[in-house]
Amino acid sequence: WRMHAAIYAARPDVHAVVHTHSPRATALAAAGRGLPAFHYMIALAGGDVRCAPYATFGSSELASNAVAGLAGRRATLLANHGVLAVGATLAAARAVAFEVENLAGQYLALLAAGLEPRVLDDAELARVLAKFADYG
Repeated sequence: WRMHAAIYAARPDVHAVVHTHSPRATALAAAGRGLPAFHYMIALAGGDVRCAPYATFGSSELASNAVAGLAGRRATLLANHGVLAVGATLAAARAVAFEVENLAGQYLALLAAGLEPRVLDDAELARVLAKFADYG
């Protein structure tokens, strides 16, 4: 509850929080690795998905780490824990959580093949984010 309360207090734009332990995104979180902006759909999360530092579940420290991980974003991974996705509605937060899991699977597939993804540069990511402002 501390984590959820801290997010709502810090983010007046957030009216829903979805927290999962989805397998692929949680695997990245267990490695302390976030998701780079390798696919334009990362715009649903607001940009690259950071991995917030580990803290014991239920702690104030985890709440603070989660808020920091979400700064300017709609998703963050929680190291050795799972995923947080936020939105103006439950449906929006859920859509972000699903897309983070999808992207995590694609990213892990690239890494398993020994490939490094081509990351979108800041200018392209800004263009995609602008287009997503009224997407869907």
